[in-house]
Amino acid sequence: MDTALVNVTLVTLDPSRRIIPDGCLIFQDDRIEAVGECAELAGQVAYARQTIDGRGMVALPGFVNAHTHSFQSLLRGLADGQDLLGFLRNVAYPVTAVIKPEEIRLGAALSVLEAIKSGTTCLIDNHSGDTGLAATDGIAQVFAESGLRGLIARGWRLSTPRARAWRVPEHVFQFSLAEEIEITRGLIEKWRREANGRVQVCPAPLTLFLAGPDDLRAAKALADEYAAPIHVHVAEARSEVEATLEDYGCREVEHLARLGVLDRRFHVVHGVWLDKCELDLLAERGGHVVHCPTSNMSLASGVAPVPEMLARGVNVALASDGLGNHNHDMFSVMKTASLLHRVHTLRPDVLTAAQVLEMATLGGARALGLENEIGSLEPGKKADLILLNLHRPHLVPIYDLPTAIVHGANAADVDTVIVDGQVIMEGRQVKTLDEATIMAAVEAAGPELWRRAGLRNDGHLQ
Repeated sequence: MDTALVNVTLVTLDPSRRIIPDGCLIFQDDRIEAVGECAELAGQVAYARQTIDGRGMVALPGFVNAHTHSFQSLLRGLADGQDLLGFLRNVAYPVTAVIKPEEIRLGAALSVLEAIKSGTTCLIDNHSGDTGLAATDGIAQVFAESGLRGLIARGWRLSTPRARAWRVPEHVFQFSLAEEIEITRGLIEKWRREANGRVQVCPAPLTLFLAGPDDLRAAKALADEYAAPIHVHVAEARSEVEATLEDYGCREVEHLARLGVLDRRFHVVHGVWLDKCELDLLAERGGHVVHCPTSNMSLASGVAPVPEMLARGVNVALASDGLGNHNHDMFSVMKTASLLHRVHTLRPDVLTAAQVLEMATLGGARALGLENEIGSLEPGKKADLILLNLHRPHLVPIYDLPTAIVHGANAADVDTVIVDGQVIMEGRQVKTLDEATIMAAVEAAGPELWRRAGLRNDGHLQ
């Protein structure tokens, strides 16, 4: 069925980066058919079976939130004031020991609900709680039911000499390498046939101290088998870099390159402590960086060298991360990314609003290998888009749309969300999830979970 979105300002992010004030976008089923001015597409609009009036709205590609941990939404605020290793020891590991599959699914439902309401149409969930088949499949089911597009990057945790030296508790290592491969393969096979291909699964060794060389090579082999990404935390904290230098005699990206796992489907998540040689390697091998500015600031991890990455042609995506950001609002992530690098370099022009908006859309699409499917509004691409109401006191007058979106807009300005040609939110009402039921369940389950894990309200063990 043809649907025409009319009387709307289009921020296309197409190769010409067109902004079309009196715009029209026509899509049939899950694909965009035409993008242009209303006058030039009037004939096609006349034959559309459904019309959406976007008067006063701005349409743009939905955001790609390229890294989060959805179950951590049940633990908001419990990691404040801690660094990365402190958060892992005091919150993540205790929760991993006791969290149940139904709680994993509930955390995913809350995160997906928030993602939709804040304009995200594609979410990478780096699942790292109970990573068993039932729990991970439950997350995928939430994505499928909600209408959201997503990748479940199933976290692998294997015992290594460094993990033992850092006293990572044994319960963290749920599965052998063979079992990690078997579970991930089964999920990949299942979900590539479901939900019109919207939900995918990939291997994600969580860190280099939780995955040895053989583990990383096995993840690469599995990813190659299915042309899937590999999603790994790399150089998030200085302590991780120092440990890799001690254990392998080189820095993290060099280690990955030596193992033969660094390629155009590899996601370097965080990349805070990368040096110039590592950036050159990334540019050479085509790896992607997932920048999590708010999380890196919250955990006092440092500032990733994003301007240097972009100067080398390295693709950079944006993400909220989990507890480190407290929420999954990509507007706050975009604004933080823009301002962080300005103050860090003392250069107000170092990262423009237009560049940040591209990182939040096309950057994530490229990381997923989906730049020909999503990330911009162009004929032939998927109909994944959002409508923003920018006629607000905190936004008018508007002279530059990318600046208004990145520096001024917020999640409450998102009116409509369309994924795969389906309207999953309209007038800020999510159609695919029961918001009241999810909220009530979370408010009951959250405190019970942190008590069972032995946490205090400040996120430390009792």
